[in-house]
Amino acid sequence: MVQTMAFITTPRPLSLLASSTKDSWSSASVHCSYSKKSSRFSTNSKGLKRDGSEAKYDRESFSKLLFQVPISEMKFLSKLAFLCNIAYVIPKIEGIYLRRYYGLYLIASSLEAKAEATSSTKAKLEKFGSEKAMGFERKHHRIHSSKDLLLSMATHQSFHSSPFEWIICDDPISHSRIFVIQGPDSLISWWRVLFFHPTKVEGKLDVFVHKVMYEAAKVIHEKVIPHVVDFLQTRGEHARFQFTGHSLGGSIAVLVRLMLLIRNVVRCSMVEPVVTFGSPFVLCGGRKLLDELMLDDAQIYNVIMHRDIVPRGFSCNIPGFLISILKLFKRSLHSHPCPNENKFMYSPLGKLLILQPNAKSSPGHPLLPPGTAFYAFDTTGCKDTSNSAINGFLNSPHPLQTLFDPKAYGDDGTVSLNHDSSSYLKAINGVLRLHITAQSVPVLGFSKLNQWSNRSSH
Repeated sequence: MVQTMAFITTPRPLSLLASSTKDSWSSASVHCSYSKKSSRFSTNSKGLKRDGSEAKYDRESFSKLLFQVPISEMKFLSKLAFLCNIAYVIPKIEGIYLRRYYGLYLIASSLEAKAEATSSTKAKLEKFGSEKAMGFERKHHRIHSSKDLLLSMATHQSFHSSPFEWIICDDPISHSRIFVIQGPDSLISWWRVLFFHPTKVEGKLDVFVHKVMYEAAKVIHEKVIPHVVDFLQTRGEHARFQFTGHSLGGSIAVLVRLMLLIRNVVRCSMVEPVVTFGSPFVLCGGRKLLDELMLDDAQIYNVIMHRDIVPRGFSCNIPGFLISILKLFKRSLHSHPCPNENKFMYSPLGKLLILQPNAKSSPGHPLLPPGTAFYAFDTTGCKDTSNSAINGFLNSPHPLQTLFDPKAYGDDGTVSLNHDSSSYLKAINGVLRLHITAQSVPVLGFSKLNQWSNRSSH
């Protein structure tokens, strides 16, 4: 179900998180009293250091690397999570309520673009059919059949050229244009992603990307370019662009943002940090790309539910024998550096934000303090320590361990509950409610907005 309760906020850059460490905000370890005897989590999680050796983490040691996400940033992330959530029900979005509760203006959507393209194609084919039919009465039936076939093919191609839907909203106060990319809504879309084909990013020799995601990003990049150029012409130097997305939509949002910078469409100062929710990492050597663009990790924020397997899917440790089997079927993996050197398909990139919902929604994580919380991962210390700790988190629980559990499947299974876009929104708002007690913060509860909840989970 679409969660419609989102705190009313004004979009703003993630400036506090970009400059924060656990020393400047409350450390997670301060808020919990760790006891090995009382904890029902007794297993350690292993992360790989750069030299290939293993580093073990338990709740106590891992918590020292966490700090609470500031409330102001949580409000901003709540708004983006809300937009990602309603991106799954584009036909039900009513612009008047976005303006009333958020001050946002719905500018365009992929469904409108497809409808316009189909209408234009149909008009051209109608004209073509009419011209050909004149003077050729006996061939009318054949032409009509050909016209229908062409129209069917054009519509089919239009749909499959961009399987990920998107919406665009404007915030006139912050001069921001927000691009929201939906994740997959069908098994066909998921099936296409399971192939690990790597390809080079924009011709870069040492940076690889998931081929299916890259192709999808190029299609969406082409579709949104007119909206980027139009906004630049309207707002000039004040124009700001925000990209976000849930699931694979977040992965595409990262790629589209990077493509805009690589192709010099916009300046870096005009693009806010991209925010993903439950999105897998799809770059290998992405750090080199950021360095080339003179960007740091604060340009990408990855919000991950504590037990969501999707963000872990491409970045968890893969057994050597499985890599060997995959190479037998995918020759492109022979030259893919990530599995050959690091035992995973694609490497984590950007800042990590860990979301733990109420224990009633999902059991706590073995590396996190008990209770509902929203943590940022402190990467200001030793890089090897940060990388190994992140690796430990992404392998706990290991996706295969989750998938072997019969309770993982179905609409109420653990996979869906920990990955659903509404679960992210609900969890963020749950943390906000715990922290905001002195002030009254209105939430969306208008009956019209509840119409957006009439959909199945994603």
